[in-house]
Amino acid sequence: MNNNIVEIIKDKLDIVEFIRQYVPNLKRAGKTYKACCPFHKEKTPSFTCSSEKGLYYCFGCQEGGDIIAFLMKMEGLSFNEALEKLAGIAGVQYKPARPVTGEEQRRANVRRLLDRAKSFYHKNLMSAGGEFARAYVKQRNLTKEICQKFELGFAKNDATAFAREAKAAGYTEKDLKDAGLCVITAYGARDYYRNRLMFPIINQRGDTVGFGGRILGEGEPKYLNSPETVLFTKSHVLYGLNFAGPAIRKAGKAVLLEGYMDVIACHQAGAEYTVAPLGTSLTEEHARLLKRYTDNVTVLFDPDAAGIKAALRGALILIEHGLFVRVASLPEGLDPDEYIAKYGKEAFENILNQGQDLIVFHTALQLQMYPQPLGAQDKTRIITELADTIGKQPDEIVRREWAKYVAEHVGVDEALVLERLRRPAMQTPFARRQEARPAVQMPANPAEEELTAWLLRAPQHAELCAGLTQNDFSTVQAWKLFEAVRKAASETLDAQTAAQKAAAYAPERKNDIVRLALFQPPQEAEPAHDIAACAAKLAHAGLHKRLEEIKRQMKRLGAGNVPQEIFQEYMQLQTKLKK
Repeated sequence: MNNNIVEIIKDKLDIVEFIRQYVPNLKRAGKTYKACCPFHKEKTPSFTCSSEKGLYYCFGCQEGGDIIAFLMKMEGLSFNEALEKLAGIAGVQYKPARPVTGEEQRRANVRRLLDRAKSFYHKNLMSAGGEFARAYVKQRNLTKEICQKFELGFAKNDATAFAREAKAAGYTEKDLKDAGLCVITAYGARDYYRNRLMFPIINQRGDTVGFGGRILGEGEPKYLNSPETVLFTKSHVLYGLNFAGPAIRKAGKAVLLEGYMDVIACHQAGAEYTVAPLGTSLTEEHARLLKRYTDNVTVLFDPDAAGIKAALRGALILIEHGLFVRVASLPEGLDPDEYIAKYGKEAFENILNQGQDLIVFHTALQLQMYPQPLGAQDKTRIITELADTIGKQPDEIVRREWAKYVAEHVGVDEALVLERLRRPAMQTPFARRQEARPAVQMPANPAEEELTAWLLRAPQHAELCAGLTQNDFSTVQAWKLFEAVRKAASETLDAQTAAQKAAAYAPERKNDIVRLALFQPPQEAEPAHDIAACAAKLAHAGLHKRLEEIKRQMKRLGAGNVPQEIFQEYMQLQTKLKK
């Protein structure tokens, strides 16, 4: 079955219905389906997929491929991971058809270790020794059932509690560090979390990817998130989304809160359409995640200056990705868990339903900043500020309604607001002077400069980048500089001599060679490792450059006119890049 499992999966799963889970607004357009692309911002739909061909393609960003390629791109999975997930959905027995890569093995190892940690901490909370943590949970009005649902845990005030448990199970200190569960000291592995209530961070796929820990008693920081790992990037995860997804789709809306406790309290009260970012500002990845489930988001914010600023910044990111946004705040300075405990779910939902449209909220904020009645200069400043918000709204109808609303409430003619929207951003005299300067040569990208600097410092490792070609570099100048340094490095193992020889081979770049020869790496740096990593990054860039050339060619030819050999090269390049 391994020989044809890919074809079996494609036969069993309709790519259109599968993609609809991530892009709910797919609309039929002849024999294909169209929607705005989930991989980039756009106002006019250019993303297409076809059940007949089993393929998707976006003529905006030139991303395309089959159902496996879509899942890999959408969820950030490797080929084997995507195949395993699709096999489960299709009801097909799966065994890796290709060898598991080292990176896949590492991710699987981290996943298993995080699951073990989740069980370990949860057992601590629910058993003898967890009384203090259970008392805190009870004080926050959380039930035993909700603690079990979210698998809350307790990290005891013991520097090696989990490290001992994991080592006894056969895990190494490197495994513990890779999973973000321990730090390695001169005395061995020490637990990252101590004396904290533990919140497992579970992504939308149901995988445990990290933890958040709240200190119990005195200590800083109050909340501590896992460091970023091969599985965890906090700007890509929304807490509670693994439970909230179905409720968001059913309610037709999502509500963004601030923290773990807020989400858990809302879910306990039955408001299960609530999620929260992980102690970080809202990002484009968060917006893309929410877009898979709904077009409507309410941002619940603290009514202080920092909360208002964060709400406005987050709301602007959301509307740029085609979401309709309302903003709301709770009275008396209460957090959601406190408000629900005091007034109940119905009162909480009434507050959400009374949320303001973003332009209403932003207009009110601006009007509060100036004395009434408004002078002409004050109106200019307000319209300039609000025009930026209106301009980020991708929906033409909503944009016109927003312009009308602003004009009425600021007291200007609507045509002036529309004219300000069409006007390019005003430039300062300094900006104009900057533009008038003659163009200068752009520097090489960081990976190119780092690799060249390392070769000058450690010429004995020149063979690690022997496979690079001119196509892997951003400019001809960057390639020529690298070639001069690589040639010098192949002739001598002495760093000083290498720099001199390189300067002789490329005298016009002598200043750059000197600058790079003075590069001081971090103390923990490993020359061979860093040279290999930079070389791999540049080789990847070369593949990507060729892929972009193919994409442009496909775009020129148009849908249905791309020769098979071009599409095959396109797919082969994508496969290489994924690896």
